[in-house]
Amino acid sequence: MNKGRVAGKAAIVTGAASGIGEATAQVLACEGASVCVADVNADGGQRVVDKIKASGGEAIFVRTDVGESAEVIEMFERTEAAFGRVDIVHNNAIWFRHGPATELDERDWDGTLNIGLKAIFLAAKYGIPVMRKTGGGVIINTGSVHSLVSFATATAYDAAKAGVLGLTRTLAIDYGPDIRVCAVLPGAILTPLWDDLQVPEEERVRYSKMVPAQRLGTGEDIANAVLFLASDEASFITGTALTVDGGMLARTE
Repeated sequence: MNKGRVAGKAAIVTGAASGIGEATAQVLACEGASVCVADVNADGGQRVVDKIKASGGEAIFVRTDVGESAEVIEMFERTEAAFGRVDIVHNNAIWFRHGPATELDERDWDGTLNIGLKAIFLAAKYGIPVMRKTGGGVIINTGSVHSLVSFATATAYDAAKAGVLGLTRTLAIDYGPDIRVCAVLPGAILTPLWDDLQVPEEERVRYSKMVPAQRLGTGEDIANAVLFLASDEASFITGTALTVDGGMLARTE
């Protein structure tokens, strides 16, 4: 596609087989980007690629465990080979287990921090040199309202998401002006994960009533924020975060 807010650019979206990642991959493709759909879920990732292609967009799927250096390197190599460049990286993949510190298994701590934080470091380490070959670009990290406030038993998740903000700022300082680095902080976003976790309907209603917007967010709500941060409209925005939570953090009660 030669029209759109990110036309002519190449993007990588991790965790793109469903939820926020899927929505972001589709929105970026609709706005003209060629997209690498990266995920460990091959069936879901290929489904997203097929949807993008059916809508006239360009996409590839690369199976990627974002916590493994070799696979991250391959993700960038295959994207560059397919599209000739990498301009946008949306670090969105997540895996987590909750539990208070005295009960959380050490392996679950490591797994949460590996996918939620180390993966962003790896994407910067191996991706920034690729991005700089064609003039730079933008990295957008998915944080959370958990980056700013904490919730009971979210020990590892809250640590990872708080770390996302610190890493975002440092990368922006170290690699500007040709690499912009931002974070997007979703609130309660209704994705297939809610079904996987078997969140009951009454709990979903409770969450929707917690926010001034009086609804749960959608993947498209976050995707549109990522699109803005990835576009030239946000060329003076780096080292900071955009909260997309329906007003959840505005509450004081």
